[in-house]
Amino acid sequence: MTSRTELGKEPRHGADRRAADAAEELRRSESKIEAVLAIAADAIIAFDGDLRITNFNSGAEAVFGYTKDEILGRRLDVLIPDRFRSAHAGHVRAFAGSGTAARRMGDRQEVFGLRKDGTEFPAEASIAQVNMAGEDTFMAVVRDVTERKRTEALLASANQELEARVAERTAALEQESRRREQAQAALLQVQRMEAFGQLAGGIAHDFNNLLTIVLGNLELLEPKLSGEEERALMHRAGDAAQMGARLTSRLLSFARQRRLEPAVLNLNDLVLGIAELLKRSLGERVTLTTVLARALWPTRADPSEVENAVLNLAINGRDAMPKGGKLLIETHNMTIDAAAARAEPGLQPGDYVCISVTDTGAGMSEDVRKRAFEPFFSTKGGRGTGLGLSTIYGFARQSGGHVTIQSAPGAGTTVRFCLPREMEGVAAEASETAQGIPLAESCETVLVVEDDANVRELTLRRLEGLGYVVLEAEDAETAVAILDREPEVALLLSDIVLGRGLSGVELGRWVRANKPNVEVLLTTGYASDAAGGARTSDGFEILHKPYSRADLAVAVHAALRRKTG
Repeated sequence: MTSRTELGKEPRHGADRRAADAAEELRRSESKIEAVLAIAADAIIAFDGDLRITNFNSGAEAVFGYTKDEILGRRLDVLIPDRFRSAHAGHVRAFAGSGTAARRMGDRQEVFGLRKDGTEFPAEASIAQVNMAGEDTFMAVVRDVTERKRTEALLASANQELEARVAERTAALEQESRRREQAQAALLQVQRMEAFGQLAGGIAHDFNNLLTIVLGNLELLEPKLSGEEERALMHRAGDAAQMGARLTSRLLSFARQRRLEPAVLNLNDLVLGIAELLKRSLGERVTLTTVLARALWPTRADPSEVENAVLNLAINGRDAMPKGGKLLIETHNMTIDAAAARAEPGLQPGDYVCISVTDTGAGMSEDVRKRAFEPFFSTKGGRGTGLGLSTIYGFARQSGGHVTIQSAPGAGTTVRFCLPREMEGVAAEASETAQGIPLAESCETVLVVEDDANVRELTLRRLEGLGYVVLEAEDAETAVAILDREPEVALLLSDIVLGRGLSGVELGRWVRANKPNVEVLLTTGYASDAAGGARTSDGFEILHKPYSRADLAVAVHAALRRKTG
């Protein structure tokens, strides 16, 4: 039989055993936790309610650079960049009061950690709250996502580069597609013009046969006519037949079946040679300006056809400006590469010499521009034959060149007429321009002051032919007014003896004092006065009359070089 004492001791022994078992179980759990923490690759950090670090696994040591001994007991702030510390403490407090066991911290926000060496790194973090031995403990799991971010950045960069390449390639394909469409359209236009040419050539030949019969019979009929009235009627019929012959000749030019007589030309000389004719043809309401290229290449072509082409283009420009405007004739060299040649069927790569005629008229619509070279197509309402541009087109193609039109409604029109560069026989047929007559370099403005109207008109034409923009005045008072309102004037060319007011020398002194950017060149017909030397006592250069176009060109060019030099 068991005693009371023995019965009383059994509960104490049981309680001790249970306590020991619980302590052992807790130790084993902590050991398991430590083992799990030790092998975890992520940083696992335990901290209390005061944000004091109570545990720091090896993953955390690798990520943050601290040893466990260095970090235990320190505040969690040491692992967080300054700008995030207050926000992080607020997150922890909010989480502790939420009653949630665990959640990701910084959802939809970027989290950053701070290493021992002061560098920051992007991270993902999760937090959990546990109660251990009656105390609340927080566990944070931090994953370094630096490599992932770097990979994402590389992928994003690669995607951007790929998108850029795709866009570039797409643009290139679109450009190539447009180029092919343009080339196809140009080819169709050339084929259409070829068909027109064949038709026009056939018609011209048939009409020439008919006109030959008409003119021949009129010649045979003339001696048999005795009355003046009959002879007058016959002459009218003959004139009409001759007009028809001229029309068929232009048709043959378009069809490229007209016999040409090519010669080596300098287009600058040709433009200068017909400048006076052009000025008379254009009228007073159209201002003609020429800009002639220096060192222009020679070409081989039929001079009369080139002159007709320039005249036709100038007249077309005038007709496009019924209220007046500006007409610019330019010469320039051009090299056409293989890519540009492909856009114009039948055009060969190489060097070309071009004349461009630009007007400030109403311009053309795209439909009109496409049909401009067709024979008998005209926008002049019956006032023209519609053969001007078509003749130029045929002549250019027959000569190995080409013609292009740039125009838009309200933007004027530029027709560029190009002929192949001539490489042989140039020295024997060198032009006056090639021998050294200097032309305007930048379309400079010259003010001519001359009281003799005929001399003034001749000087204006010469200077315009050399490529200058020219203003005129008959006396010093008018010249001063022009200089005050025209800041673009670069040179004053004045006769010394003027009919009234200041003399040319006195005007030059005024210019020197008030318009120092304007150079002064004086002219005189007197050889024995105070101005008889190469310059006046004031240092003004003098060009003595009579002078040639070459003398004028050299003197003006030298004066402008002094100004810029």
